Amino acid sequence: MNLFKKVLSRSFIRKVVLFGVTGGIATLIDLAFFNLFFKLTSVFVLSRILGILISIIFNFNFNRNVTFRAKDGSIGKQGIKFLVLYGISMSLNVLVSKGAYSLMEPSTLSANIAAVLGLAISIPVSFFGALFWVFRKPISKKS
Repeated sequence: MNLFKKVLSRSFIRKVVLFGVTGGIATLIDLAFFNLFFKLTSVFVLSRILGILISIIFNFNFNRNVTFRAKDGSIGKQGIKFLVLYGISMSLNVLVSKGAYSLMEPSTLSANIAAVLGLAISIPVSFFGALFWVFRKPISKKS
């Protein structure tokens, strides 16, 4: 199956939509906890990391069980790959959002704008990493 047909397949579109829904919910979880921790501590980087980590727990479970239907895979191997992927994704998120925040006037609104910019970078990295590495189904050998 060529790449164009694969991208237009129902399976791929379903994964994109479900990943988007999962990402939307995870973003709300991320931003809710980020705002809670930022309001309590005013420590930007710590608040970003905690918001992201809480959303990662939700993300792994929903993507494994619903989006990519990868329950048959080894949860240990998937978990390790997922943590590596999200470590990379979280690092990009924090670097971008901290960089953006450092260019703005300090405020809660600026912190949220910076957080969204970090998410805009980390979400595509997470999707393609999950699709092609973490939850990839093994290629079956036809005899």
